[in-house]
Amino acid sequence: MAPAFVTDSANVSLIAGLALLGLDVVVIGLSPMMFVAVSAIATSALLYVTGARPDLIETLAIVAGLSLVIALVGRKPLQRFQNADVQEDQSSDLVGRELTTTHEVTKTSGCVHWSGLDWEARLAADAPVERLAPGARARVARIENLALTLEPLP
Repeated sequence: MAPAFVTDSANVSLIAGLALLGLDVVVIGLSPMMFVAVSAIATSALLYVTGARPDLIETLAIVAGLSLVIALVGRKPLQRFQNADVQEDQSSDLVGRELTTTHEVTKTSGCVHWSGLDWEARLAADAPVERLAPGARARVARIENLALTLEPLP
């Protein structure tokens, strides 16, 4: 038989909330799972204060209801926090790399196979040619939205 500590809904809610909060902060990094973790901890506090000890399903219903309320109230502040001071990384170790095209590449579209992946690619707008045939040599000038911008090599 399980000890009373483990069967008490307030204790189970507290343990689950702390475990979820730790997982969210340490592994994931502040995600919506935090709303469930905070609601489980709040449910535990509510149960300790009131002395109520509902069964597991009722405790889960309280956690779910509080999660919904906390998510509705906390979603926008969490998004603002997550997006604060986010700057797009302009550096890439692909920039400057020379590669051989595997498909036709034009100034508006194309594809190259490099390092085991198919990459969307296009010629730089100021390139002296309109297209590169498969097998042409090119240099990666920049990366825009995961698409390689190529400059032809002589």
